Amino acid sequence: MRALPVLAVSLVIAAATVLPAHADVLTASSATINGAQIVTSPPAADAPPGVSPDVFYHADTQTYYLVTTANPPVQYTSKDGLTWTATSVSLPPGFDWSIVQEGPSSYRLYYSEAVPGTPGQAPPPPCTPGSKRLRYATSTDLQSWSVQPAVLLNDVGCGVPHVMKTRDGRYFLYFNKRDPVHGIYIGTSADGLSWTVGTSMVANDSNLVDPAPIEMPDGTFLMVGSTLGIGGFQELQLLSSTDGLTWTKRKTDLYSPAGASVLDPSIEIIDGKLRVWFGYAVGGSHAVSRIANGIISLSTAKVAKGKKCSPQGALSGAFTCKKVKGKLVWG
Repeated sequence: MRALPVLAVSLVIAAATVLPAHADVLTASSATINGAQIVTSPPAADAPPGVSPDVFYHADTQTYYLVTTANPPVQYTSKDGLTWTATSVSLPPGFDWSIVQEGPSSYRLYYSEAVPGTPGQAPPPPCTPGSKRLRYATSTDLQSWSVQPAVLLNDVGCGVPHVMKTRDGRYFLYFNKRDPVHGIYIGTSADGLSWTVGTSMVANDSNLVDPAPIEMPDGTFLMVGSTLGIGGFQELQLLSSTDGLTWTKRKTDLYSPAGASVLDPSIEIIDGKLRVWFGYAVGGSHAVSRIANGIISLSTAKVAKGKKCSPQGALSGAFTCKKVKGKLVWG
């Protein structure tokens, strides 16, 4: 991931009612996502092809691992999250990847698998109930994956599911299905193997797909998603949650480039930055999608009522008033 500039905002004090702002606030709330911005650009011509990227960052070796849904699926490595090298790693015959670390040398690769047909019968049509199921593979080194026999869920609907493990050991599965109403639904698990699926739709939004959640340093949760793109292009969305179950969606798109769909995001926090990867499909065609990347900057505005910024400085919450280049600013 390239070291892109992070956008910060400082508002000059012009009246008794002060509107300070702050960037790189690593907490997820309606305020921080509403003020968020993304710095990105179209992918390079040699960027990895495919959709449904999942990026896992191994902090000990400072190595990025990228798995994409392509034909055949490919696993890549990188030292900067920008320039990728394809590996010869053999992946399971699936798609929609989620890499979860279980221990110092223990990893799970969750993935979707198209449900095969029974003898004499055709498989269920794509994007219908029962057409896609959840499987997993294990590894000790992120280089060799062993497919496990268990089918974890027989129906993970339509779209790109994602598994997240929290720091306290809980597991969340976010996936799209059409029954009873299209949207993102949530599965929970104590061990990542036995799942209970809830009935509530994320943000009550039937146009939301491609969930990519992450736990923030303070225990809140952020999600980057996309839209269905019916009648237009897919656009990146941003959501926040305090518990991983009830989500608030930002009212405006996070990223909607002209002439392209952006979809299937993956997100990591690296060196205090929210780094995101996603499919960038020119013309909306997934067949020509390549993996793009960017940095999301969160910000929030707070009101310091009844306090003026004086030359001596003042303190309001987490923001300090000070004199900078002849101007009184909050920062």
